[in-house]
Amino acid sequence: MNRLVLAFVADPQAAPPEDKQAKSEAFAWLDKWISPESLGVAADSALDWVHRLYPLTGRPGIEVEWKRDRCWWVDLFPRKSKISYLCAGGSLLNHTRKPFRLLDVRLVSSRVGADLCYRSILSSHAPANREVEVPPQGALDLSLEMGLRGAPPAGTTDFWVAFSLRSEGKLHVPIHLVLRPLAAILSGVELPQEPGFQISDPIEKNATSVLQFELVELRSRGPAQLGSLSAPQENGTDGLVLEQNQPAGSAQRQVSSPNVEALLRLFSRLPSEEERTRLRTALCERLQGQRGYGAVAYLILLVLFRMGALSEGLTAAQSGLSGDSLALFGIRRLLVLLLKWEWRSFSDSLLDDVERFVCQLGDPFRTMERIAAIRTLRLSAPEEPSRATA
Repeated sequence: MNRLVLAFVADPQAAPPEDKQAKSEAFAWLDKWISPESLGVAADSALDWVHRLYPLTGRPGIEVEWKRDRCWWVDLFPRKSKISYLCAGGSLLNHTRKPFRLLDVRLVSSRVGADLCYRSILSSHAPANREVEVPPQGALDLSLEMGLRGAPPAGTTDFWVAFSLRSEGKLHVPIHLVLRPLAAILSGVELPQEPGFQISDPIEKNATSVLQFELVELRSRGPAQLGSLSAPQENGTDGLVLEQNQPAGSAQRQVSSPNVEALLRLFSRLPSEEERTRLRTALCERLQGQRGYGAVAYLILLVLFRMGALSEGLTAAQSGLSGDSLALFGIRRLLVLLLKWEWRSFSDSLLDDVERFVCQLGDPFRTMERIAAIRTLRLSAPEEPSRATA
């Protein structure tokens, strides 16, 4: 036994490095295919194919035609929490002789699991999360919103999801859908067919030029930033925290944008109230889906907020953009920024108008909780004489 051991140790050729290297290379393909990453991709692919068959179990006579430019997803809070915001828009078709009442959206599976933290049904014919009815042999345009907890895929990856549209009793419409990243949707946003030389009113022409340039900014910057808007530094605080620790007499930190400043300079140069009204009217008229400015509705509302006309803008957006999930996504993000950094500028009546807006059109960003925090803070603090009454 000793002799064998000594011979093994003394023989340097017993296990040459070259043989080990060759053996490792020979089985490298096996290491690749059994890695956790590869197994995870294979599992995702298998689930994807399984759920492609899911719509075959649905109720005959009910169909959904999805619109590619309205089916998207985005990582909602990249640095704070793992939440994916999904949106699917299209037309719900009822080929039967009975009305179809859409009551709820139920998640079946997705790439990040099935922990649904938010859902909403948007339609131009009914408030969010209300019963939606499609008449016999009729159709209805709608958008579905869902918030999912879990690690989202890479920002450039399509997102598959299986869910069902629930009706009365056990009736349901099973759906399997692939959503595109929001960055890809924004890059394809086209400018409205409204060239300046065709607009006779110089006030309206200048306003639309700024809005069209904001669309260019939104396309180039992507979903990480809200177009040309910039907000004060977050400093790692939670989104529900109100900015209140400012030195007495210091200027309030604001949401800013060079394009907003351009429109406000135009507003300040108008000599008459009639001309200023024309500018406000031109902006509110473009809070209609068919005008093509829905993607930059947030900029219009920020300008109206600076003019003291946010309530007027919210009313116009509620009637004209209620089914436009991309427009509502930007508007909600703007409201979150304003309620965090400029909440002192909101009168009690304006808080009511904002709360009414999100109550009617959905509240994925917990805006109502922020409003409750503002009201509570005001009850516990001395009245501020400088509070705006807009």
